[in-house]
This record gives sequence, structure tokens and C-alpha cells, in this order.
Amino acid sequence: MDPVTAIGIASTATSAIVKGVKMGKEVESMAKDMGRWMNAINEVKNGHEKAKSRRKMFGSVEEEALETFAAKKKAERMEAELRQFIQYNYGINAWQEVIRIQGQIRKERQEQELARKQRIEELLIWFGVTLGILVLGGILISAIWVATNGA
Repeated sequence: MDPVTAIGIASTATSAIVKGVKMGKEVESMAKDMGRWMNAINEVKNGHEKAKSRRKMFGSVEEEALETFAAKKKAERMEAELRQFIQYNYGINAWQEVIRIQGQIRKERQEQELARKQRIEELLIWFGVTLGILVLGGILISAIWVATNGA
């Protein structure tokens, strides 16, 4: 996802979170908005690191670097504003709880991704074994047929 899109998503999610808090919603009930915001902020930060380490095939590297840098700084500013807003409305420890939940969600997603990759690997192994058995079976049947009809 490009930094501009990620910042747009983060801005929308931030607005929804601030509006929800002002309406008296609990942070837990805004988990979807928090998740979208966290993902977008992560995308911006990761996008900036990736842009620093790669060369763009088309366009200016400098332009891309400035774009991702600006997006990263905006994301950091939004994160600080949201942190202050949540701490003001829910107490000083509320942000730590948000960070803890974020880490828990990230860990669960990593575990899900690992499980998905393992399932794909198992399916590929079973496909290879099945294909090998079919090929060997075909060769064996062909050899038997040639031996009985060719002799």
C-alpha cells in the first residue's frame, strides 16, 4: 500500500476513533477502527523503511523518499495526537493497554500467517506425493501392459 493511501486510511480511522470517544464509546467497542488505524500507521512506517532500502524502477528515488518521509512524520504526529487523546479520556495507562492489544493482535496475525504457510506447504507435499504415485502407477501399468501384449 502506498503511503498516501495508508495516511488516508489512518486519518479516517483517527477521526472515527476521536468521534467515538467523544460520543462516550469504550476503546474496546472501537476495535475495528483501532485495527484499521494501527495497520495504516504500520504500513506508513514500513513503507518508509522499504523505500529507504530499495531503488524505484520508474520515477525519482528522491521524490519517493520525501513522500514516504512526509507520510511517516504525519503518521507519527497522528499517533502522538491519538495517544494524548486516549490518555486524556481514559487515563495515563490507557495507551499502554492499546499498545498491549496491538502487540497481541500482531502476534495472533503472525501465528495465523505461519499456520497458513504450513497448510500450503502440507498441501504441496501431498500434491507432490499424489502426483508421484500416479506417475509411478502409470509407468508400472504401462510396463505391465507392454510386457503382456508386446511379448
